[in-house]
Amino acid sequence: MDTQPQLSIIIVNWHSAEYLRACLASIFTGECDFSFEVVVIDNGSYDGCGEMLRKEFPQVCFLQAPHNLGFAEGNNSAFAFSAGRNLLFLNPDTEVVGPALRRMTDVLVSTPDAGIVGPRLVGPDFRVQRNCMRCLPTILNQVLDASLSRKIVPKWWGLDVVARKSHQAAVAEVVPGTCLMVRREVFVEAGLFNPAYFLYAEDVDLCCKARKLGWKTYYLDDAMVIHHGGRSSQLQHDGCYSAVLMRESVRRFLITNRGRAYAFVFRAATGAAAFCRVLACGGFWLLATRPSRQLWRAAANKWTRVLRWSLGREAWAEALGARQSSAASSLQVRRAESPQQQLRA
Repeated sequence: MDTQPQLSIIIVNWHSAEYLRACLASIFTGECDFSFEVVVIDNGSYDGCGEMLRKEFPQVCFLQAPHNLGFAEGNNSAFAFSAGRNLLFLNPDTEVVGPALRRMTDVLVSTPDAGIVGPRLVGPDFRVQRNCMRCLPTILNQVLDASLSRKIVPKWWGLDVVARKSHQAAVAEVVPGTCLMVRREVFVEAGLFNPAYFLYAEDVDLCCKARKLGWKTYYLDDAMVIHHGGRSSQLQHDGCYSAVLMRESVRRFLITNRGRAYAFVFRAATGAAAFCRVLACGGFWLLATRPSRQLWRAAANKWTRVLRWSLGREAWAEALGARQSSAASSLQVRRAESPQQQLRA
């Protein structure tokens, strides 16, 4: 008898225990009529999620990392304890709606060229989260990324598949790592998530590598997952930090896939766009009423940080990959009492 689970659900937690509780409840009470396992790794936050899991979800395999390994390495570490034929990488601030997991698994199993699938991500109000969609980055779509431009040219950001309502799976360039299901053999063949990305762009990198290996990525409009949105990144970093870190991750992706010259032009163009936005924010600040001036000041601070990054003045961004890799290499694994596992330095 085959005891291998059909699906391994891997969740990286960082100060999200309350969201994690709701996420797991949606999984275990959902319409999932096949075998699956859940592996949760706490990325050094020690927020009590291990104790919560022991009491409320003892069937979950739990791992404790001593440091924040980042999204990519955290998922890779948890993957080592999984056994499913397929893998679902899921953010803790999500909730699975109805038969979403079954629908995603069915498409992955029944579509020969499907290597990766992703659902329709919606907010708590059930509106589609268009800003969560990913695409292969270019200088143009990164520099011109804004709410208005996404409405005018949705295809540049992969939003054309979101706009098309259909029960048929649609081929997409990228689906977000917020909820990404992948065949186990594809994940292994692609070399897992690239640990060079501490946060952001690891989903783009994985989908790109899968495509080069001959696999397609599919978006499923009729599989719905609620995403409460950016909880972990909000807790770890302010908006300025996240804005810079996202662009640093894109730059690293472009170096690998487009070359250093292209990445250099991206950085320079990003700096020029950031400079223009700082000036615009200053102008709007002068014209704004006192209550709204704080918003324009915050926006100006964010774009000032992005401008500093483009000039090479944010050195910490360059060191993230080395810091994360160093933390991961120092880990020692100790098996604790099943189903709990613990990673210790």
